[in-house]
Amino acid sequence: MYYTVQELEKKFKKDRTTILRLARKKHWTVVKMKENGTLKNFYLKADVDCDLPTKKREKTEVEAIRVVSRKEAAAIDELPAWNQDKAWARYFFCMKLKEAYETMDWCKEEIIKYFVANAEKDYPKKYKIIKRLSVPTLRRWYGIYLDNLDNPLALASGNGYNKGMRKISKEVLEDAISLYKTKNKVSIRFVHERLVLKYGADAISYATLRNILNKDISTLVKDKWRMGAKEFKDAHKPFVERDYTTLCAGDLWVSDGHDIETFCYHPTEKDNKGKRAIRSPKLVVWMDMKSRLITGWTLSWTENTESIAIALKNGISKYGKPKKLYTDNGKAYKSRVLKGDNEFLEGIYGTLGLKVTHALPYNAQAKPIERWFLDFKNDFTRASIAFKGGHILERKEELKTILKDETLKNQILEEWELEECIEAFIEYKNHMYYKTGRRGHRGDGMNGRTPLEVYDEELPVEEREMLSEEKLRLLFLYEEVRTVQQNGITYLDNTYIADELYKHLKEKVKVKYDPHNLEFMYIYLMTGEFLCKATRLNKIGFNDIDGYKEHTRRLKRLNKITKESLLIKEEIRDNLGIIELSAARQERKEIVEKMKALSNKKKEEADLVYIGGGLYEEVK
Repeated sequence: MYYTVQELEKKFKKDRTTILRLARKKHWTVVKMKENGTLKNFYLKADVDCDLPTKKREKTEVEAIRVVSRKEAAAIDELPAWNQDKAWARYFFCMKLKEAYETMDWCKEEIIKYFVANAEKDYPKKYKIIKRLSVPTLRRWYGIYLDNLDNPLALASGNGYNKGMRKISKEVLEDAISLYKTKNKVSIRFVHERLVLKYGADAISYATLRNILNKDISTLVKDKWRMGAKEFKDAHKPFVERDYTTLCAGDLWVSDGHDIETFCYHPTEKDNKGKRAIRSPKLVVWMDMKSRLITGWTLSWTENTESIAIALKNGISKYGKPKKLYTDNGKAYKSRVLKGDNEFLEGIYGTLGLKVTHALPYNAQAKPIERWFLDFKNDFTRASIAFKGGHILERKEELKTILKDETLKNQILEEWELEECIEAFIEYKNHMYYKTGRRGHRGDGMNGRTPLEVYDEELPVEEREMLSEEKLRLLFLYEEVRTVQQNGITYLDNTYIADELYKHLKEKVKVKYDPHNLEFMYIYLMTGEFLCKATRLNKIGFNDIDGYKEHTRRLKRLNKITKESLLIKEEIRDNLGIIELSAARQERKEIVEKMKALSNKKKEEADLVYIGGGLYEEVK
C-alpha cells in the first residue's frame, strides 16, 4: 500500500532531497509509521504510481564506427587554428612556470599554487584561451612539457579524436551510401525514409545521416558519385588558361552552333493543322579568337555542313581569310565536304588552304565562343516574346498561351525579321556594346579595346587576304568522287553529261558542285586536272521530238569521238610496232656478233690443245 523513501529513490532514480520536494509538489499522501523503532515516512502507492515515469522503449545500442579516417598531425601547423592556439597557450604557461621555479625561493608546491591563483590576472589573453586552470592540470602539462621541450604539438588538445565517429551499423551505412550515390541525385530525406522503412526508426537519425553525407564525405567524392562524366568534368577538372597575347587578329577562327532558344515562323513547313509551323532555328557562328569579333554567322534549321560553310564564306567575304580554324568536334564539322577524306577529296578546308584543329569531345571549356552564346542568350533571346529557354525550368508559363493565341502569335518574328535582328545585335556586340558604359572589353589581350578595334588595329584592311566573289564561289564548291557511267555521272538523283566524259568511261573522277545551283558541275581527273563542265540531262518525254533529235545528235558526236579515239590508238600501235621491230633487229644483230666471237674463241682453244698436250687442263 505504501512506498518508502528508499524505494522511491530507486524508482525515480533521484536523491532523497529531490524525492521530498517532488512529494510536496505532487501532494502525495504521507503516513508516519514506526519501523524497527524508527519513525519513517511512507507514501501512498496509489498517489505515487500516477506520477511514475513511463517506461521508455529500450534502444538497441549501436557501436560507433569511424566514417572519416583520422589524420595524425606531424607538426603543430597541421592542427586546426583553435587547437594551435590552445597548444601554444599551454606551452606558454609551462614556460612561465619553469621560470617561476628557477627564480622564486619557495618550495615547488607553494610556487605552483601561487602561479595558478594569479594566472588569470597576470596573463589574461592566454588564460582566456584555456578558460580554466588547476594545479593538477598544470602539473600534468608541465610533465609533458619537460619531455617535449621543443615540441608544442605534445600539448595540443585531444578534442576531435572522435571526429568522424558515428553511431551507425556498417550495414546501414553501406545502404545509405548506395542509395545516395545514384545519378538521380536523390535527397537526404529520401535516403533516410528508405532506411527507416528497412531498419526501423532507431537505425539512424536524420541528423546523423545528414552529418555523414554533408560533413564526413567530401564534395569531390559526392559529385563523382552523383554527376555524369561531362558534368563532373565541367565542375571539377582543371582547364587550360589560354594566353591570348601570343595570337594576332586573323590567326585563328573558332566556330560552334547552338539552338537559338526562341521561336520564329518557318518559311515553308506546316504544322498538323495545316498552319505555318513555328520552330526554333540554329545559329552557327565563326569568331576570331584574339579579338572576339564575330566574323561570320548563319541561321539554319539544322546544324549541318551547309550552314557551317555558308557562315565561313560570309566571314571570309567580309573580313578576309584566316590562317587556321578551331572547330567543334561534331559530325557536321568533320564531314567529307568540309574536311575531305585524306585520299581523293581535299574538302573546303583543304581547298582554302586552312589547317583545322578540332576540340576534344564533350569539352565545353575548350571553346571560348561558349561564353559568347551565353551573352547572346541573356542579352538577346531573353527579350523575345517567344523565348523558350534551354531547359524546362527556364521556360516561362505563358509560352503555351502565346503559341495558341492568334493575337499574340502575330508578334512572333518571321525568319527574315529574326535574321535582321541578329545582324543588328552582332554589329552592336562587335563594337558599341563595349563602348556604352563598359570601357572596352576586359578579356585577356584586349586592353580595353572593342573586338572591332582589335581586329582593325592588328589586321588592317590592306593586309587581309580578301577573295573575290567568283573565287569564293569556286572555293566553296562541294566535292565528291564518282565513277563515269554509260549515260554520264549520276548524283543527287540527277544525271550530268558532257562529251569529254565518254572518253573516261568506267573511270573515277572528282566532281565539284554548288548545292544551291545543281544545273551543272565541274569535273576533274583524279590527278587534279580540269576535265570539263557537265550539265544536267533533261529527261525526254514520250512525244518529245526535239528531245529525241538532241539525243541523236549527241550519239553522232560520241561516235565521232569513238572513231577518233580508235585512229589515235592505231597510230600509237603502229608507232609502237616500228619501235619494237627496230629493237628486235638490233637485238638479233648483237646475238650474231656474240656467237661469232664465241666460235673464234673455241677454235683458238682447240689449236692450243693440239699443239701442246700439257695445256689441256688449263684450257679445260
